[in-house]
Amino acid sequence: MSLPLDLTREILLRLPGKSIARFRCVSKRWSSTIADPYFINSFETRSSTKPSLLLCLIKGDDLFVSSIPQNTVDSNEAYSSSLPVDRYHMKLPAKYSYFPPMESVHGLICFKDSPDPKVWNPSMRKFLTLPNPNNHKSWKKQTLFLGYDPIEGKHKVVCIRYKKFSYVCRVLTLGSAQESWRTVRTNNRHRSYYYTYGRCIDGVIYYLAGIRTGPYSPHSAYSAFSALMSFDVRSEKFHMIKIPSNIDKDVLINYKGRIACTDDYNDKRLWILEDATKHKWSSQDFLVPLRHWDDSLEAMFKLKGFTHAEPSEDSADSSARLN
Repeated sequence: MSLPLDLTREILLRLPGKSIARFRCVSKRWSSTIADPYFINSFETRSSTKPSLLLCLIKGDDLFVSSIPQNTVDSNEAYSSSLPVDRYHMKLPAKYSYFPPMESVHGLICFKDSPDPKVWNPSMRKFLTLPNPNNHKSWKKQTLFLGYDPIEGKHKVVCIRYKKFSYVCRVLTLGSAQESWRTVRTNNRHRSYYYTYGRCIDGVIYYLAGIRTGPYSPHSAYSAFSALMSFDVRSEKFHMIKIPSNIDKDVLINYKGRIACTDDYNDKRLWILEDATKHKWSSQDFLVPLRHWDDSLEAMFKLKGFTHAEPSEDSADSSARLN
């Protein structure tokens, strides 16, 4: 006697990713259930409530992954060896030797190191190869952003040019029937920087870009400036947001559900976007580690993000995570 499909799905949703990946081999029915977009979205939604740190080690074409649960112990205590750390090994796709620094967006990670982009699902232990966004030579240099629309439950990949200013981008909806790239027009002629990467917050992708005004000609003057671009994943609309002067273009973080940057000259100042429509920002200074205790000790650091941990009694800035 077989279990009803709804009950089977509910049982599978309560299992860890390691078991689900193994149970795909039980039967065609289980494999079809696990591969269903509804099941994947439900599993990712439950997993997002239990955030984990991913530690990736690469040797040749072998990828070794350790998943370490967060917020499972008291913040004042050291990690214990008894924590449930999930470890597994898998083969890397061809031509991939490293992972560029990309964020996890609702359980998926997108990266590009060859003509064909890849989307990695660490929970399901699968790589999805995407079609080439554009074979034209003018699109040879590209930057990819992964976004998620929480209303419709869809992931989308956005591709913009790296070296050339353009009014258009390419967009791909993951899991769509055709799985083909579409051309979407932007309001501002812009391009990404070499180090540009995106942050997706509440269905909106943010990224720093170079904006060009005026037509280009070898004999005509034109102006270019930096700005924060936003892309609404659901409506596929772009907006340009003015940024404070001296923004560090290498830092873009999620600060308590808002996009934030650091100051290029004042490494203790955080700029937080308060109102995208009015281009309104607020600033907040934070504690710089090491220098606070010994001015003679110099250190190089880069702000990577903020955790959701409550600040300790010693410092209101203890929730900052730095490298």
